Amino acid sequence: MQARGLVPDSCTFNIIAARAHKFRLCWDHRLDDAWELRLGAIEQGVPLRVTGFNALIAAYNKEGLHEEASELYRIINKLGLTPSSSTFNYLIMGLCNQVRLDEAQLLLEHMVSKGYCLSTSFTICLDAYFRDGNAVGALKCWDDMGKIDLQTDFIAFSAYINGRSRLDYVNEAYQAFAEMTSRGIVPNNITYNSIISALCKAGNMTEAFKLEQNMRQSGLVPDIYTSNILIDGLCREGKLKMVDNLLLDMCSNGLTPDTVTYNTIINAYCRAQDMNSAMNFMNKMLVAGCEPDIFTYNIWMHSLYRNHMLNQAGKLLDELVAVDCSPNSVTYNTLMDGICSDVLDRAMILTGRLIKMAFKPNTITLNVFLSHFCKQGFGNRALMWAEKLREDSYVFYGATRNIIDWARREMEDDP
Repeated sequence: MQARGLVPDSCTFNIIAARAHKFRLCWDHRLDDAWELRLGAIEQGVPLRVTGFNALIAAYNKEGLHEEASELYRIINKLGLTPSSSTFNYLIMGLCNQVRLDEAQLLLEHMVSKGYCLSTSFTICLDAYFRDGNAVGALKCWDDMGKIDLQTDFIAFSAYINGRSRLDYVNEAYQAFAEMTSRGIVPNNITYNSIISALCKAGNMTEAFKLEQNMRQSGLVPDIYTSNILIDGLCREGKLKMVDNLLLDMCSNGLTPDTVTYNTIINAYCRAQDMNSAMNFMNKMLVAGCEPDIFTYNIWMHSLYRNHMLNQAGKLLDELVAVDCSPNSVTYNTLMDGICSDVLDRAMILTGRLIKMAFKPNTITLNVFLSHFCKQGFGNRALMWAEKLREDSYVFYGATRNIIDWARREMEDDP
């Protein structure tokens, strides 16, 4: 282009930078290229627009590089450009993703003082406060929206209802839902599912099913998430016969039970000590072509240990490995808690097998394991395993170090 005597303008650089942002999501170092491009534009005196910087700020924040995004914001101001609402939204989103909510709040207040368009910015902060479990901050954010007469849209209502539901404020979520519909804002499946989930957790299954009916009457079709939420609620209440009816209703409406559906039901029957029914649903799961996942195996592990069926649990671990399903911390903790309370030598064998599988026990798991050695007077074994893990680059923290010191004292006191 330049060889032909054509001078690139701000649009040229914005397009190339935006494409570099797109490719950066797949390949490394593309953001550096985009920034070099932007610097070149500045040096060549190309008229700049804030939209090109916004693309880079969004990209940096998406990669978790908030400091770089903030530096771009400072450069925007130095160049005399006016940041747009999108500039601030990307910066606020980056801060919220890093749970730097106080800093996000300061940017939001700056936007209010400068008269920016605020709906998206407030919604980002509102959702972030709820995700952090900070109901006080979320409610202040919601109230501030009302104080400045900000029109609450579908996205803001959905974030508020979902957040309230997630923190088990079901009445408040329901009130917001009623206000939303009274304003003519139509809720979607996600909004309905949020409140249905909160009602189920509160044990109010009657209202949950009423809301599901309301959902149908409004023209929405309950999805697999709706069904799984209701099944989970029924299982929590021990109403397993009603689950069968709901499964039939699902099938008649063209919904196919998934792994989550089966796991929920299997877990409920295991808790009820009805192992035959649990196994029946496990077989149905396999026939339906649903592959068991790590949650399925963890449910069975827990049930087998609770019923002192240790050999079967060991075989289940072998099956888990054979199907290339990696155990997680829940698997390990379940096995440790069950075996350590029975025969410690089995725990040693099992731990060795899991470490060979490149599984790293978390701190809680490790503390359970090592403390069992000390309680049974085997401080030398605790030290031996601590050394094995240290060789495997495992880092010990406070409580674990105290247990290792306990093991050393056991050794010193041992004649």
